Amino acid sequence: MAEKNAEGIKKIRKSTKGKVQSLSQIVSEEEVIRREPVISNTLSMSLSFMRKGTVRYQEITDFLRQLIMLLESGTPLLKSLKTLAQRGQSEAIRGLINDMALYVEEGNPLWQAFDRHPRYFDTVFVNLIKASEASGTLTTVLQRLVDYRQRRDLLRRKVRGALFYPIVLVIACLGVLLLLTNFVVPQFKDMYEKQNIKIPPATELFFNISDWFRVWWWLPIVLILVLILFYQVWFIRNPLRRLSADRFKLKIPIIGKIIHKYAIVEMMRTWALLLRSGLSMMSSLELTKYSIHNQAVAQSLQSLRDSIERGGGLEAPLRASADVIPPVVADMLITGEESGSIDKIAEQIADIYDSEVQVAVDSLGEALQPIFTIVVGIIVVTLFVSLFYPMISMIEQITNASV
Repeated sequence: MAEKNAEGIKKIRKSTKGKVQSLSQIVSEEEVIRREPVISNTLSMSLSFMRKGTVRYQEITDFLRQLIMLLESGTPLLKSLKTLAQRGQSEAIRGLINDMALYVEEGNPLWQAFDRHPRYFDTVFVNLIKASEASGTLTTVLQRLVDYRQRRDLLRRKVRGALFYPIVLVIACLGVLLLLTNFVVPQFKDMYEKQNIKIPPATELFFNISDWFRVWWWLPIVLILVLILFYQVWFIRNPLRRLSADRFKLKIPIIGKIIHKYAIVEMMRTWALLLRSGLSMMSSLELTKYSIHNQAVAQSLQSLRDSIERGGGLEAPLRASADVIPPVVADMLITGEESGSIDKIAEQIADIYDSEVQVAVDSLGEALQPIFTIVVGIIVVTLFVSLFYPMISMIEQITNASV
């Protein structure tokens, strides 16, 4: 098995040799960009850009697509940037492009101009641009990045939409309850008290809950905000606690499976992009690790990198990470290692899991609709019975008395 792994690694290195120089030839392992600040001589232009607002994700993608067209038509880089700085959809994107154009005009490389804005261009993006500039494949890598961004954004919006749907329904239900408890329920309570109608225990309990909700309606919102703040401060800022939290997310019923598959798509899509762009196995694993939001999945890449660094293969660390890397994914990657085509296999895995995430998201939406319908129905029946039962009882008593 060790001989097969060694042969697989040789094939991987051989398969990327003719396309683009490996990152080890362009940027050594120790020189992989880690967001060190780049200082410009023109500080005022950065300050003016910061005052112009936030650039949307789609605007960045559109800018990159237009930059590719200009460069492929033979337009020089600086002229392309200055042209696009005048065509931007918003003042924010125009300011961003103008800032990069001025920085490139000072004689700096394009990757450093991107690196000045880590909010919009992550570590993977900047390293790919740096390698492509050195190897003369800028437009090719930019096109891959545009495709990568479009697929990633589409899947992210799909997942966010599925998770946003129940949140909107819960907020709508709370809003309706707030209106009922403030305007409808008090009217019924005053009417029963004025008419000296005997209120049953169930209705009395409902009135008490309504009174509490009318006064303390803000308490659940504050608790949710406190929990979010606690999570951001206590878990996110501590690597070990965040790792535990991310592992817990993967075990949440239904939603955990979506989060897990989404992380696999992130990992495989980024890894395939880096390998296809000619980066070495070590550097691609290192950069992919920083691009994954779930730290439990990202940690598995560190074990893969350590194994490659020791001269081993992928099988042992993949099998050891079975809790976060599904066995079928491990089998496909091991096959890709033996055939020297990990980039193709990783892309295939990303496509498969991308489809599974979309199916899971659609299924979640379909499952939530009847659940919320039942919940709303229970609330409506409870309201009806609690509010009108005393009145119905009074009418029955009057009818019996008249008979």
